[in-house]
Amino acid sequence: MPKTPAAPASSLEDALAEGIAESTYRRRWAILATLCFALMTAMIANMSLNLALPDLAVEFEMTQLQLTWVVEAFSLVFASLLFVAAAIADRYGRKRVMMVGLAIFVIASIYSPFFAQTGGELIASRALMGIGGALVMPTTLSLVNVVFPSKERPKAIAIWSAVAGVGMMFGSVLTGVLLHFFDWHAAFLLGAVFGLVALPVTARIVPESVDEKRTPVDWVGGFLITVALAGIVYTIMEVPSHGWDDTLTVVAAVAAGVCLALFIAWENRVEHPMLDLSLFRRSRFSLSVISVTLTFFAMMGAFFGMTQIFQLVMGYDEITTSVAFIPSMLPMMLVGPLVPKLVEKVGTRWTVVPGLVVIAGGFLLMTTWPTVPSYWDFLVAMSTVTLGMALVMTPATNMLMSSVPRNRSGMGSAMNDTTRELGASLGIAVLGSMIANAYASNIAPVADQLPAEAAGYVGDSLAGAMSVAGQMGDAGASIAQAAQAAFMDANQHAMLISAIIAGVTALIMLVALPRGERSLSAEPVDDADEAFEAELASDAAEAEAREPLA
Repeated sequence: MPKTPAAPASSLEDALAEGIAESTYRRRWAILATLCFALMTAMIANMSLNLALPDLAVEFEMTQLQLTWVVEAFSLVFASLLFVAAAIADRYGRKRVMMVGLAIFVIASIYSPFFAQTGGELIASRALMGIGGALVMPTTLSLVNVVFPSKERPKAIAIWSAVAGVGMMFGSVLTGVLLHFFDWHAAFLLGAVFGLVALPVTARIVPESVDEKRTPVDWVGGFLITVALAGIVYTIMEVPSHGWDDTLTVVAAVAAGVCLALFIAWENRVEHPMLDLSLFRRSRFSLSVISVTLTFFAMMGAFFGMTQIFQLVMGYDEITTSVAFIPSMLPMMLVGPLVPKLVEKVGTRWTVVPGLVVIAGGFLLMTTWPTVPSYWDFLVAMSTVTLGMALVMTPATNMLMSSVPRNRSGMGSAMNDTTRELGASLGIAVLGSMIANAYASNIAPVADQLPAEAAGYVGDSLAGAMSVAGQMGDAGASIAQAAQAAFMDANQHAMLISAIIAGVTALIMLVALPRGERSLSAEPVDDADEAFEAELASDAAEAEAREPLA
């Protein structure tokens, strides 16, 4: 394959030719920093409350179901509204919508610690935070897509992807540190502080941007996809714990299926669809969706068990657990911005496929951990996974965004964010359920020898087993060891599944990714039909060029 020379540096002339104002071009990196900070505001809410749940249970006298919904209310609303929020932003102003989202997020974050009196109010405020997050996250990527000229856009999106990739974990780390010194109020106030800083900086630095074609919002399609996504996410969350015997779960699944079918039918006939389904006929778009979904599925499955391993197997306290994640995130932050140059040299195919292989290798390393792994075991394996993530996510995000007409950037960013959320939710639900079931099966011989009440705690979870073991003195040591071994064995099985998923995805990308894809700096065209025809012509040209070599 002939080498493609590196793309020349972007210039003001390039920006002006692409319709980017001179003032915007000159402060583009400050704009990116502001957008990434706003993105962090939304991302930290995803995992910031997990460590505060015990305090919330006591403060509000909440049931286990209510505690679950304190966490899940944000994710459910957030994932459901991404498409509608992005479409509204494209039509009425991306900066305007992002600032409204930040304001909603701040109000909800302040209400929870100072005014909430019941668990229901706390859940409602978390749902409101989800609305704010949905208005912020896809809008940040849309703005990145329209602020940067095509030659610099891959690097900007690489930085955005790195921040999005580590944002949830960063929120968990900060919350863990704050909870070590303060109470649960700090978990909410952290998001409020981020939002209060982001609002004036956004107003000052970020330019307004709208769809210059003023494409109408597809409200019918928006309603259908919102209900469909809400049903899908709810079903994913509830099936592992309630199964298919729960009426509400079945209703949600049926509603999701019906609305998704109606959405597809509607989008194929409406003049201005919320999601142009013809995009899936383009290899760049469909393959990026597949790679992002499956990669996040595997990654979130890996993160699911790590907090329990740190605290209940390795004996770390909350603050040590939080800080322990930081070094493993560095490969994504450091390597991500360099990936566009790698793609220019070796191509998208030979960046994404090795990245997926590296991810699979990291998961395989986790299957070799002893019953009580060392921090070095964790650091090597998880750093390997995040390194692979850096190699995959930047090209995947760029492929997706460059497949979408630039004036409909929100459609691309919403699809990108939705695939991340669905992949992560599926990973936690499926692999989390797999770990729970395997643990219960592994520990059953030990639990069966205990009194009924103690056996229930030991069989339910590793945390329950360690609590029972702690109350039995010296006699509990063998129970603790058995429970730890049972959990680690279950976790290793889940990591093997993650490795297989990453490996299968690598094979798919090896076969399906275009061999001639050597640059991420392609300018998104404004007309979807022209883009599709151009891609078909490009594929035909590549096939003809390879023919003499056959």
